[in-house]
Amino acid sequence: MHRLFLCTLLFLPLSPTAVLALPEGNQIDFSNCTLTLPGTHLTANARCGFLDVAEDPAKPGGRKISLHVAVAPATGKAVEPDPVFFFAGGPGQAASETWVMLRSTLNKIRRQRDIVMIDQRGTGQSNKLDCKSEIEEDLNQEIDLDLVRKETEKCLAELDGDPRFYTTTIAMEDYDAVRRAMGYNKINIMGVSYGTRAAQVYLRAFPETVRTVTLDSVIPMQLALGQEHAPMLDRSVAAVFADCAADATCNELYPRHAEELNDLFTQLRAQPREISLVNPVTGQVQQIRLSADTLAVAIRFLSYASETQALIPLLVHEALSTGDLSRLASQATLVMSGLNEMLARGMELSVLCAEDYPFIDTSADYSHTLMGNLMLDIIALQCEVWPRGEVPEGFHLPVVTDLPVLLMSGERDPVTPPQYAAQAADTFSNSLNLVANGLSHSVMKHICMRDITTRFIDAGSVENLDTTCVENIRPAPFFTSLLGPDP
Repeated sequence: MHRLFLCTLLFLPLSPTAVLALPEGNQIDFSNCTLTLPGTHLTANARCGFLDVAEDPAKPGGRKISLHVAVAPATGKAVEPDPVFFFAGGPGQAASETWVMLRSTLNKIRRQRDIVMIDQRGTGQSNKLDCKSEIEEDLNQEIDLDLVRKETEKCLAELDGDPRFYTTTIAMEDYDAVRRAMGYNKINIMGVSYGTRAAQVYLRAFPETVRTVTLDSVIPMQLALGQEHAPMLDRSVAAVFADCAADATCNELYPRHAEELNDLFTQLRAQPREISLVNPVTGQVQQIRLSADTLAVAIRFLSYASETQALIPLLVHEALSTGDLSRLASQATLVMSGLNEMLARGMELSVLCAEDYPFIDTSADYSHTLMGNLMLDIIALQCEVWPRGEVPEGFHLPVVTDLPVLLMSGERDPVTPPQYAAQAADTFSNSLNLVANGLSHSVMKHICMRDITTRFIDAGSVENLDTTCVENIRPAPFFTSLLGPDP
């Protein structure tokens, strides 16, 4: 099904010295568990427990749902009393599943602090609001609006839960209930992508519990998610092509890179093509009707990481010069499938339709962009079907704080560009805002950003942080052939 947001793996077993030493007031029963990353065979050890909360906060005696809480215990002997609470992206990602990808990034931080991962209500093992489509995941589903409506209605009918109670505001009340149940006084909060919105909502509601704030790929509270996806994709692709033009080898191989993409779109607008490809995930041969809308979706998925952005000039050139678009479609399918496995679609819609859709201008004309009005059409269609929860007045007002805040962005990010972090930082009087040159979405995994984040949380301050490595960050080198970049 269509995924609106998205929005690096190393297996590190739990250290034999890692001991979960919770405060004396802890009320959650934790036991050993194995966390998995959907769609892969990757796993990670942790300690897991559950906390029951009311699905409808106004009816504490009504239906209960269980929140899944996973903890990666600190690996050092001296453990600080303020853990890191991680807020996952999406919306729809489960924090406990994200840990399988994130652990190498937080390995140094974890030497002194426990990492707490709560599956936000509606995700992972916290009453996941998801639906199993009987239709194979492929690029065709991204643009078939009739199918999207039918699948949305089907999803709603199958849900085990009331989607009105799966908003960010209610979920952050859950997070604080977990904090209290675990006996923590102060926590360090960390969010990536949509998780930066969740972290800001938590910060506004419970500022007295927060020590530091780390925001990676920032969503300012003022933004209605989905409104600017089309122009932001164009901005990202333009940055990729500008870097290609500035790279002697890339520019020599693909001197008409931007023009070639425009030519490809022109051809597909005039005449969509039926192509056959081997699905890189299932290994099955499938037919795809590749249109301009489908190509926009493919380019969007390839734009989420610097490594796949490095493929775009080669794939576009090959598609235009040979007429074979199967490799371009295959690469996009590979990226899309991995992202789809991680997201709970029902929870995604519960957040989007309550918090964003009422503030989106669906009449905006983006016909001049690569994606056109496709995104807005899909948002409107889905949210006409989906029930909406209540959103507090002033939800989209900026969060004001003097707590230490570290913000990070990728220069080429197609969904949360650097100007979003700058907008959020306007009301953070004690903040540091860093931009990683040539990187895309979710930059904390880069070794430079990882080390800065570690030092920031250790110090509890943005003052005197050594950030000189940011100047040396470079994007992944462009592919010169299907074998990769030049040595």
